[in-house]
Amino acid sequence: MIRNLLFDLDGTLVDSSGTISAALIHALERAGSEPPDAGAVRAFIGRPLLEIFSEDFGMDEHSARRAIDDYRAQYARLGREGSRVYAHVEEGLAALADAGFRLYVATVKPENIADRVLRDFGLRSRFSGIAGSSLDSQRRHKADIIAHALEVNALAPHRSLMIGDRAEDVNGARQHGIDAIGVAYGFGGRAELDAAGARQVVDGFDEVTALALSECSR
Repeated sequence: MIRNLLFDLDGTLVDSSGTISAALIHALERAGSEPPDAGAVRAFIGRPLLEIFSEDFGMDEHSARRAIDDYRAQYARLGREGSRVYAHVEEGLAALADAGFRLYVATVKPENIADRVLRDFGLRSRFSGIAGSSLDSQRRHKADIIAHALEVNALAPHRSLMIGDRAEDVNGARQHGIDAIGVAYGFGGRAELDAAGARQVVDGFDEVTALALSECSR
């Protein structure tokens, strides 16, 4: 029986596209790189920052790490501006916690930033733990972040389920023998999640809640 639910943050719990776009464009302008338009930034959300700056914008490691610092500083300055909690998340998390699930966040954001985002939106108390990327970017891929969540919280993979909006969420979970529910309302879309092998793809967080609660009757 599934008892542990691991949630991605951006594109799953919170629509942070406005904040991320503004911070990324700011960092690229500071680095002297031509930033994409705000709409194109959606394709980058959920990927490690080091790879975005080095692979997509051709920066060397030193420049990429400086851009990451600029991005994180601007993101912190913006706070909640440009972000919102998706519909049905607050009541859904409450219902899942009341049903006895242990809730965790597994995100490419550093843990201190993810913690602040959750607190800003009044969601932090619902979660037993947060697993994120390391500040030095050594732990940045979703599979490594999920491994960190499993180890730190002593979670059994066969009793865990991942919920996310990108192929990286699905693939990272599968590397640990964990099924994943894909959310099509986020930044990846249904086709990406289906191709990655999500167990099921849903259109709203209310469906996530219903699917998880159905696990209780198995």
